[in-house]
Amino acid sequence: MSCWEVLGLSEDADKRSIKRQYASLLKRHRPDDDPEGFQKLRQAYEQALEWAQWQPEAPTLSQLPAPLDDVQAPPPVPPHPLERPSPAQRLAEQCLEGVDAANLADRLAQARLQGCERAFEHGLLQRCLPDEDNYALAEAAIEQLHWLTPWQREDLPHAATEHLRSRLMDHACSRLTEVLHDTQRFLDLARQLAASPWLQTLDARQWLNQSLAMILLQAPDWSERLFEGVCAQQGWRLSGHHSACPEPWWSQLLAQSQCATFVQNQVRLTQFYDSSASQAARMLFGSLDEDARVRLSITFSAADWDACEELYRTVQLRHPQLLYQMPQLAPDNWRPLRRRPPAVAVPAAIVGASACMSWLLEYRLGGSFYISVIDLLLRALFLGAVAWALNAGCKMLSRAWRLDQWLHERYGHWLSFRRPAPLPIRESLWVGLLGGVIYMAGGLAGSATYFGILATSAIMSRGATSKRIASLYSRLYERLPDDVLVGLFLGILIPLVLLGNTFAGNAPLAANEGLQAWPQRTCVARQLTTTPCPVQLSARQWHVPKTSQADQP
Repeated sequence: MSCWEVLGLSEDADKRSIKRQYASLLKRHRPDDDPEGFQKLRQAYEQALEWAQWQPEAPTLSQLPAPLDDVQAPPPVPPHPLERPSPAQRLAEQCLEGVDAANLADRLAQARLQGCERAFEHGLLQRCLPDEDNYALAEAAIEQLHWLTPWQREDLPHAATEHLRSRLMDHACSRLTEVLHDTQRFLDLARQLAASPWLQTLDARQWLNQSLAMILLQAPDWSERLFEGVCAQQGWRLSGHHSACPEPWWSQLLAQSQCATFVQNQVRLTQFYDSSASQAARMLFGSLDEDARVRLSITFSAADWDACEELYRTVQLRHPQLLYQMPQLAPDNWRPLRRRPPAVAVPAAIVGASACMSWLLEYRLGGSFYISVIDLLLRALFLGAVAWALNAGCKMLSRAWRLDQWLHERYGHWLSFRRPAPLPIRESLWVGLLGGVIYMAGGLAGSATYFGILATSAIMSRGATSKRIASLYSRLYERLPDDVLVGLFLGILIPLVLLGNTFAGNAPLAANEGLQAWPQRTCVARQLTTTPCPVQLSARQWHVPKTSQADQP
């Protein structure tokens, strides 16, 4: 209690009123009957007299100067409080000497006993404002004096309290950022801040939730465990229309959480080898260097590359921030590894070379048509197996990937007519080696047919028509089942064989073959003749009289 509360007077009471009130209260608090009450009354009386002595006394009528007719006396100027501190301020300064968070309660009780609580609180607030480390003292003062709460003193300077609030907020954010790497310490500190008295208002709670959300979003490494812990402490996932975490930070946090879960699932898929999805995850999210990715791409099928494209589209649509966080997801880093060799040119060249060899080595030498066709199919099958082996061998040259890329960039446009230009080692070498095998098996004609078909296909690939045909072919291949494609192939092949046999059986006959006139066939049948057999009979020879024929020997 202050001295004015003990005496029951107001702070503007003069000495006469203080003395009169003291004499009145002394009758109730005699030293013999109530020594403790007398001690409090005496201390209050002395403090009140000292306070009243500092206050300027109202002048009496005898002390006023004689008024002038035309001049009005100026009002008395009170002394500046900084020039002469009040007794309460001097007592408050004594109580504030060496104050800290540990002894604040004792100093506050002493100030209340001496009746300078108001001055003590004002001075304490000024001590908490400087930049030195007074956060512990400020938090203790907030707890005991209810600063920054609805129960603080109304006469505290608003600018000073708001400055203190700003400094406490900055200090809280810096402390949370420092312990961000330790999940448990971060959660404990967030729990302590949520229980702080100066953060119990609605605006303060909203600021705390917003600060926690921003710190989580700005963290260099996302921690799903930390996010779920903060959600549980702050009640961010409680049912309702609105989350305790303000927007747009709550939506960003949810998106970041879903993105982290997506990345974890993809990393988990890299440990398996049983599906195209795991292959795509290993290519896009695996920790592989360039050579390892090249070796991985050799084992990829069309379904694996389609899974990579689908995974990239998912990242692009749902989690675009990963494209900036993970550079290996860029299409320029993995799409060049997918090579699209011509699906028609090499098989057509093999079939053409086989047909040329069957024509020259079978049919022209007297073989039947069906035997020549069977020979064509067997030869094409053999060359296809050789082509597959050569292609697999060139693919295994993955260590020459950097050399292959260098040759492709420097001389790719000169080494092949096809566009886009193939890789010299991985895609063109086996085609050339297969041409050498065809030359050894079928001679110059077979190899010329093989390379001629390849050159024609490569030149045709430069135009837009070939691209449309390739696109149509790829769409048919993707949409039609395998059994339907086999049926179409056999349905086209068998009629072609039968049609070829028909044309082969109806070839024009040479001279002296087939049905001919009787005299000519008789002449042909003679072994020795005095006159040569006529090539064509004249009309007279066809219509010779019977008599003349009878006279002939």
